[in-house]
Amino acid sequence: MNDPARVKLVRPIKVEERMITEVVIRRPKVRDLRAMEKMREPGGTELDQGIAMAAALCDLPLEAMDEMDAADFAAVSEVLGGFLPKAPA
Repeated sequence: MNDPARVKLVRPIKVEERMITEVVIRRPKVRDLRAMEKMREPGGTELDQGIAMAAALCDLPLEAMDEMDAADFAAVSEVLGGFLPKAPA
């Protein structure tokens, strides 16, 4: 997959005073994976980690991710999944 990837949002979101119609997703680095693992709070879920990772890689605040349409988040998540190596069968 090329670096970075772009996802056009079906439902744009407002971040501060601007409308976001497309997100640019950079490829994760090992430091991003470490940060994601460290930020997992007691009682936190894998979904919470995925949202935090998506926010970081899209350079969006967590609050913006909370406002993202679920279908748009699924599209972003699919791109993120494509960035990560697959586990051996």
